Amino acid sequence: MKQAQEILFTVLRVFAGTLLAAVVADLTNLMAMDWADWKPVLIGALTAAGVVLINALNWKDARYGIGAGE
Repeated sequence: MKQAQEILFTVLRVFAGTLLAAVVADLTNLMAMDWADWKPVLIGALTAAGVVLINALNWKDARYGIGAGE
């Protein structure tokens, strides 16, 4: 259970970090952004978080996958 919780927190940190990086990169247009402008930002953040999630669920990933360190 603890390992699943750590995976979730890592995925959320990657998502938030990617989202923050995209917002900071386009800071000049932040107030003028509408929903259509946010879609690529959210898709990028979800993609980054998805890569971490896939690696975490891969039992053969020695870095931090399920079963790492065994």
